[in-house]
Amino acid sequence: MARISPALVGAVGHVISKLLVKTLRVDIRVHPKVVIENQYIHAFWHDKQFAPIMLLANSAFGKGKHACFVSASGDGEMLAQWLKRIGYKLVRGSSSRKALSGLVNLIAITKDGYSVGITADGPRGPYHKAKTGAAYIAYKAGIGLLPIGVAYSAKWQFNKSWDKYQLPKPFAKTVIYVGEPLAITDISDMDSVISAVDQAIDASDATAHEILTGNINIGVALAKI
Repeated sequence: MARISPALVGAVGHVISKLLVKTLRVDIRVHPKVVIENQYIHAFWHDKQFAPIMLLANSAFGKGKHACFVSASGDGEMLAQWLKRIGYKLVRGSSSRKALSGLVNLIAITKDGYSVGITADGPRGPYHKAKTGAAYIAYKAGIGLLPIGVAYSAKWQFNKSWDKYQLPKPFAKTVIYVGEPLAITDISDMDSVISAVDQAIDASDATAHEILTGNINIGVALAKI
């Protein structure tokens, strides 16, 4: 039996995801200190990546250029085909050697004006524990890190995966909250920096949930569809 090509899977995934997004009721809020025209590192948890990837690059943030880091594995190739169709510039990597190369390439891309989207807890976890990548890139590039939170009114959650991946159901209300930018100016105590990133993303997630449930109404509305 012939193997289905990653390009075909990526193309089909792109079509399905675009159709799903068209049904969502989207509310994007940003902290008042976020300057949407600026270049940033966008950091979010792996299980919440669908909404930021699909929606932020097509919102007012889309005035800039956007890049993503994608694994060099076969599964990564499927994701790469999907992301390229959305309009992202891709940097590939997987092994420790290639991961270092990917990190260098991501830093180089920021010099060309690209914002970079990163799953802060990486491709394998641990769950909701940031790795050094996002903070290190923000530090080396000299740009702010945006902690991004997501909440859905209805979702599928894949509990057998390490990240308990979340996918919004059709017509779900989808809230993205972009928190106050973090300035990473000192990485001599990286453990403290990573802890601050963890707390900031968790706080943005909590804020997104509070907006979703109507308990609070804060942030500048970037999009409300």
